Formats: sequence, C-alpha cells, structure tokens
Amino acid sequence: MKISNKKRLSLLRSIEKARNSRVISYISYSPMDDYVLIPLYKQLCSIGKSERIDLFLHSYGGLVDLPYKIVNLIREFCDHFSVIIPFVAKSAATMIAIGADEIIMGPTSELGPIDPLVKHPKYEDMWVPVQSIRMCIEFMEDKIAQSCNPDMTTSLLFPIADKLDPWIIGDYEKSIKASYQYAEALLEKNMFKNNRDKAKSVTRIMTEKYFSHGYCINRKEAKEELGLNVVQADGALWDIIWALYLAYDDYMQNKDYSFIMEIADDLKGIEK
Repeated sequence: MKISNKKRLSLLRSIEKARNSRVISYISYSPMDDYVLIPLYKQLCSIGKSERIDLFLHSYGGLVDLPYKIVNLIREFCDHFSVIIPFVAKSAATMIAIGADEIIMGPTSELGPIDPLVKHPKYEDMWVPVQSIRMCIEFMEDKIAQSCNPDMTTSLLFPIADKLDPWIIGDYEKSIKASYQYAEALLEKNMFKNNRDKAKSVTRIMTEKYFSHGYCINRKEAKEELGLNVVQADGALWDIIWALYLAYDDYMQNKDYSFIMEIADDLKGIEK
C-alpha cells in the first residue's frame, strides 16, 4: 500500500508532538559514508537551534569515523539528543545511538556489536566487517600453533597469508582501535557522562563480546545487560513509529536512492 507524503508528514508531526522534539529521519539501505554530512547539516540549519532533537534512524552501519561526526554535529543544534530506532541500527549506527542521551526502542528495534565496515581493497562494491580480518588472522595463528603437519602449514595456510597485505592488516587494525576509541568517547561524554569506568566496560563488551556482525541486541539486553539509557516505546507512540518506518520502507522500494533524510517542515526531503 502506497503511503502519501501527506501521511508521512502527519506521522512525523505526531512523533514530534508526542516527544516534544524536532525529528530528523535518516533511512539508509547502503553503508553510511561522509556524503550524509552535508544534507544533515542542511536539515539542522532548517530546524535551527532546538531544545530536543530526535534522529529517526535505520541503517546497517558504515564508516568508523562517521558516527562521531554525526553525533557532534547534531549536538551543535540541541540540548538533548535522542535516537529513535524503529527496526535496525547496527555497527556504526549503534555508535550513533550510544552517543545520544537516550535511545527509543520498541519490540522490533535492534542495536548490534560495534564492528565497523571497511571497503574491500580489491572489490570496490564489497564492504567487510573489520573483525572478520582479525578472526582470519587468529584462525591461522591457532592452526599453525596446533598443527603437527608441516605440509598443511605450507600448502594451506601460507598461501592464505601471502594474500594478506600488511598495509591492509594494519589499516583494519587501526579501524578496530578507532571504533573502540570513538565508542568510549561517545559514552563518556554523553550517556555515561563522567563515568569512565562504565564507558570502558560497555565499550569493551560491544567491541569484543559478540562474534556475529549481525547479532541482535534488543531493548531488554541494551537496557538490562549493557546499562544503556533505553526508553521503551509502546502503545500509541510505538504504533506511530512503526507506521512511519513502514512508510519509508514502502517509499524506498521503487526508488533508486541510497538513503532518504527529511524533516517535517513541508516534507522537504533530501534524497540521493
């Protein structure tokens, strides 16, 4: 069922009224890159300085440096920053969420491990979770250490090792360390303000505990096990949030855009 722009505008306005905030929607179906910063800045300028800004966010992740930039840019325009997650905010998008003062989550909302994506050095359209490189190296180290068969080491593992460019390994390792640094800084400056030990502990869990890039951290785990400031959305508010997400999902089905970013003001969306 096609949902009109007028209906989308109505849903955005309803969230703003219920939350007493200004809402920016950012729905991305491709890895987040720096190209979102200019449209985000334009939307923030349109809104102007506000007491509360909510980012309505759906993304599977992207570049490791971007979340820190996005959070800091939004905070230039508001006193209180929240992230609304209707469905998925993984990896780099999770980093945006933990940089907020609160995270609004419902039954379908997912955070994920902090495992940023990097472009494959050979295949330009392929994005690789940086932890997968580390796991490959650890796998080879373990097999070499455990092997009593020198032929396996020579015939199987060395050819794999030869394909690993030291520069690439170093770059991926830097990305892992950067994600840890950014996540800790975002937590310590915002949600866990002046509580460095808690920021360090949660960062370590989110960067090291989970082995699957797609692991689902639901609202219960985010709140009770990680101690994040999660506001549970239920009832009428959640119905509006979910309806708006479905409207975006429907709208993007037949569009050749990598993302949509819009505010309620006359529904002047910026699409690319």
